[in-house]
Amino acid sequence: MMAHARRHAGRSHYRSQLAALVIGFGITAAGEPAIAWADTGPTDTDSSARHTTSQFRTNPVRGPRKAVSSSPTRRQRSTTSVTTRRAADADSSTTTGPAPTDTAHPSTAQGDSIHSPHTKKRTAGPRTPAHNEPVAATKTTRVATSQTTRNATAGSPSTPQHSPVSSATSVAAALAATTPASSTETTTIRTPAPLSPIAKILALPGRIVSAVMQVLGLTSSQTGPKALFNWAPIDQVLFAAFRGLENLFGLNRTPARQPAVQTLTYTGPIDDVTPTVAQFLNAAAGEYVLGEQPGGLKPFTVNGFQMQLFNPISGAAGRVWVTPENQLIIAYQGTTGGTRLLFHPLIAIPQIISDGLGIFTRATPPAFYDSVTFEKQVEAQAVKQGYSTSDIFLTGHSLGAWEAEYVAQQTGRAGVGFEAPGLNTKVPGNGANSGFVNIETYGDSAAYVSTDLPGLQPFMPPYVPGGGSKPHYGSIVMLGDPDDVNRLQNISKLWGPNPINDLIFAIDVLLNFNTHHLPGMQAYNLGIAPDPTEFPWYGLPAGPVRDWGSLTIGQLQQAASDAGVLIAP
Repeated sequence: MMAHARRHAGRSHYRSQLAALVIGFGITAAGEPAIAWADTGPTDTDSSARHTTSQFRTNPVRGPRKAVSSSPTRRQRSTTSVTTRRAADADSSTTTGPAPTDTAHPSTAQGDSIHSPHTKKRTAGPRTPAHNEPVAATKTTRVATSQTTRNATAGSPSTPQHSPVSSATSVAAALAATTPASSTETTTIRTPAPLSPIAKILALPGRIVSAVMQVLGLTSSQTGPKALFNWAPIDQVLFAAFRGLENLFGLNRTPARQPAVQTLTYTGPIDDVTPTVAQFLNAAAGEYVLGEQPGGLKPFTVNGFQMQLFNPISGAAGRVWVTPENQLIIAYQGTTGGTRLLFHPLIAIPQIISDGLGIFTRATPPAFYDSVTFEKQVEAQAVKQGYSTSDIFLTGHSLGAWEAEYVAQQTGRAGVGFEAPGLNTKVPGNGANSGFVNIETYGDSAAYVSTDLPGLQPFMPPYVPGGGSKPHYGSIVMLGDPDDVNRLQNISKLWGPNPINDLIFAIDVLLNFNTHHLPGMQAYNLGIAPDPTEFPWYGLPAGPVRDWGSLTIGQLQQAASDAGVLIAP
């Protein structure tokens, strides 16, 4: 037994190196921040019309997708709600919760952008799971949350809460009595300033390369040129062969013991004005597509240049966009930045290092801290330009979503992230009612690099329903086919005994990553016509198509709760 233990310890180091290489490569497939120019499309015209055109591209793999308007019919702001929001922003400056535990940086402080609870709560009784409920629920937790005045939940549940205010008059009176006039935000929002002529000239090379990529069928946008090549048949053959091999070896069978997943019942508001799921996804996907502007969004500019984060040392990157409703979306970039890798190839190195640090250690990568700093810079510029800080939201895909959920944990910001792993920092409740939502796909190995979703144990630390050592921050919405998790759970049983098994495990995890991970797969399941997207033909669509693209954050959680796919972090 002692000899076996020594052999196992020697192999453990080898397996960690092998897994780090493979997982890092898989995530690749899919300093101080600065304000600089970013590649973007034309902004002189109203780009919000890009989602209302009837000439949407037909995806060769998934067929025509439903067009999602960038300005869905929703309850608009009233004078009362704006006044309430101002009061919440000003009052929140004195309310902070304890910092989350960070083993690498124990002194990290909680952000100061935590807002008071919303004055309007939506209450509902327990939801009955759908007939085809894809998860087994051991415990149902009720969630009451607000998206407009996000959360005092990033800190301890004992964080002081503000009393609800019933009218605009009382809010104004309370604000005048307790807040110095100098701390009140300016809320006269200006029309987003266009890019300067110099910025447009600097963006021109990226736009030219983007047009070539679209002609080659490698990227797409609603307003771009038509592709001359259709890679979908090759993609379908390759992924069908992969699935056939998995089925041949029985990896699709239902495991004998299936861990139960803790679901949530959403009881929060659904009338808060936030960006839509489609706007979040387009902003996140836009960080992969060189020279393209997300449909329906405009650049948030400072002195004629789009405000962006780019640190080639830490690997942090991202840009800021303005929605037609005058809300800001900070979109963080995923690993390599997709086709942006053509202009900035070296940034892939620190981004892959960030992936490895987040997965295989308890440290928080430097890029995450840069992302928080950038959010603070956006806050300062937003206030100068007349935006409320409660109108700042976060998004990203893969590594970008990972950074977005960390920023949400540290600052209290709301938003939607796509396919993020779990964090190495935790707060009480893990932000289940914080207003930040993680959209994940069954079978995508990146989502299961966590301890609150079962699938990659014992490769990852033990699964804990609703938590563990590497939980997500914010509620989890699951997309796709629940049976695809079976493949991860079955292949994970090979991990450990010998290097051959480890290699088979790593290859299968990598291929499942490529099957489900790209934004095009989330667009398929959400019923969104993506604008833009990278490799629109790549992946293997599975599971139901849900028309959730036009939903706000609260509406998304309500819909996921009704469908039985809202999961506790």
